[in-house]
Amino acid sequence: MRSLLWLAAAALLVAGCSQASGHEAAAESQPDPRPLGGAVHFTAAESAALHHAEERNVQECMEKRGFDYNLVPVGDVERTAAASRYGLLTQHRAAQDGYGLTAQRLAKPHADPNARGLAALSERERRAWGEALRGASDGPRQEIALPDGPTVTINLDSCVSVARQELYGPDWDRQYYTLQGLSNSIAEDTLDHPLVTAAEQKWVTCMHDEGFRYQGPEDPLKAVRKQLDAARSDSAAIRAAGEEELRIAQRDAACQAEIGLAEQITRAQKQVEKSLPQARTSMLKDFRKARRVALKRAAAQPAASPST
Repeated sequence: MRSLLWLAAAALLVAGCSQASGHEAAAESQPDPRPLGGAVHFTAAESAALHHAEERNVQECMEKRGFDYNLVPVGDVERTAAASRYGLLTQHRAAQDGYGLTAQRLAKPHADPNARGLAALSERERRAWGEALRGASDGPRQEIALPDGPTVTINLDSCVSVARQELYGPDWDRQYYTLQGLSNSIAEDTLDHPLVTAAEQKWVTCMHDEGFRYQGPEDPLKAVRKQLDAARSDSAAIRAAGEEELRIAQRDAACQAEIGLAEQITRAQKQVEKSLPQARTSMLKDFRKARRVALKRAAAQPAASPST
C-alpha cells in the first residue's frame, strides 16, 4: 500500500465524458479525505491563481535585474487538484480517466516560453539569466530541516524566492514544507490503520469476484503501467492499454464504493490526527492565515491571458 500514495499522485484526467447512475451515481458523493483538513491542498482555481501571481512576481523581479522573462503557463491544475492522496476513485472519474496513466503517457510537455530568448543570448548572458532566476551557487541560502525528512535549501537571492516571499510571506516555505511532510506522515499512518487494512482485504475479495487476481490496491496501476511499457510507441497497443485501464478502474471504483473504502479512510485519518501531539500542528493556524492572505493577493492580480 505504500506505493499507492505516490502512484495516485500521478493521476491525470483523460478527455471524455460518461454517465453515472444508480450505484455509480451514489459513489460520486463519497468523502474525499485529505490530511490536516486539506490545508496544503489547493483547488484547481486556487492553484492557477497562485501560479499566475507568482509568475507575475518573477517577471517583475527579472525585469528589475535587466532580464526579459516570459510567464510560464500553468500546468494541468484540474488533474492535479482532483487526484486523491489515497488513490480513491469515483465511478465518474474512473470512466473518464482510468488512473490517468495512459493520458500521462500521451501528454505532450509544454514548450518553454523562455527557450527562444535564451537561445539568442551568449553563454555568459544565459548563465547570468539563470542565476537571476534561480540564484547563484555562492549566494545566500536558507536551509529548512524538516522533521523526519530531508533538508530543503532555498536560494534567497533568486527571483523565484523573491516572488514567493512577496506572494506568501517570509515564513511560508518553512511552514509549507513542514506541514507537507506531516501530511505525508498522516497519510502513511492512515494507510497502515487497521480500519483501512481490513477494508483493503474486502476490496481484494471484491476484485477477485470481478475476475482480477490482485493482492492490493496498487496492483491495478502496476498492471496498467506494465501494459503501457510493453506498448512502447505502438498507437494501437497504447489505445488498447487505455481501454483496459478504463475497464479496470471502473471495477476498482465500484469495489471501493461497495466496501466503503473512502469512509473507512476518513474514519482512520481522523483517529490518526486525533493522536497527534499539539506541537506537530502548532503552525497550522498561522499557515492557514498566510494561505488566505496569499489567495487574496493572487485574486488582486490582473487576470491571466489565454497564453499564460
